[in-house]
Amino acid sequence: MSAIRSRDVLDGLLMSALLPFAWLVPTRFWQGFSRALGAAHVRLLGARAGHLDRALLARLGISADELEIGFRQHNYWELMEMLREHAPWGWHARISVIGREHIDDALKEGRGAVLWYCPFTHADVVFKRGLYEAGYAINHLSAATHGFSDTRFGMAVLNPVKTSVERRYLKERCVMGDSGVGEVIRGVLDRLRRNELVSVTALQTGKRTGARSLLGGVLRLAKGAPNFALSTGAALIPVFVVPIAGGYEVRVEPPLRAASASIEAAEEECISAYVPVLERYVARYPSLWRGWLGSRGYWHPDPLDVPGQPTS
Repeated sequence: MSAIRSRDVLDGLLMSALLPFAWLVPTRFWQGFSRALGAAHVRLLGARAGHLDRALLARLGISADELEIGFRQHNYWELMEMLREHAPWGWHARISVIGREHIDDALKEGRGAVLWYCPFTHADVVFKRGLYEAGYAINHLSAATHGFSDTRFGMAVLNPVKTSVERRYLKERCVMGDSGVGEVIRGVLDRLRRNELVSVTALQTGKRTGARSLLGGVLRLAKGAPNFALSTGAALIPVFVVPIAGGYEVRVEPPLRAASASIEAAEEECISAYVPVLERYVARYPSLWRGWLGSRGYWHPDPLDVPGQPTS
């Protein structure tokens, strides 16, 4: 792990430059302001969405440039939200939780729930804050490098810009570091057995993953969240965060079901059940999804050899 990288310096400068705007510009102007930043980003630094297939873009009803400008817009917008959270007067967001009955039903069953939330922009803070304000106590499974950087400098200085805000809205942040992973996992399972809520980001980070066809490419998801749910009898509940006029909605989808007797086969069933839900949201909100421009280990546009078949 390096001490500092040039990316850390650029991120630090960006946060410093955006701080006065985030603190002082009224939130009603943020959409237009972040849109201008997104367009400037693509114009000055170039577009990265050219790898996306034209047929896919036509299906989504958006051009490559428009998709990337929108994605950059929401990233700047999200950063301004996090920076405003640090202002003495805070950030006043209107967040509605839709489908909370799925969480309530799981808690009535007495075996807890795994909230498998999608990596859309805005989601990291809005998801946690929305459920906190709705009265839920969340234990979030998180990597030690969560935030902006995996360098020593970034983890000490940059990442707390995000993690210190998120901690306000969590019962506990369960951190997966370089050691003690087994202890963290045992703690997560114990919380579910105590009928608590555990949140996990639906990403590829994990030793065991499953691959599926998604929008003409390959999506890879870690099996940790399905395994937690299947090992304890907890509900596995997909969650998505989307912007609406004047605020956000945290949309809680019905629990994913699996019928197989073996955990390994049931994990694959859960992933297969999740993908159509994800596809519906990505198709409707393409500029929010981090898959297009994120790690190729999560999603990449090359199709599976056998479309639709699970790969481990």
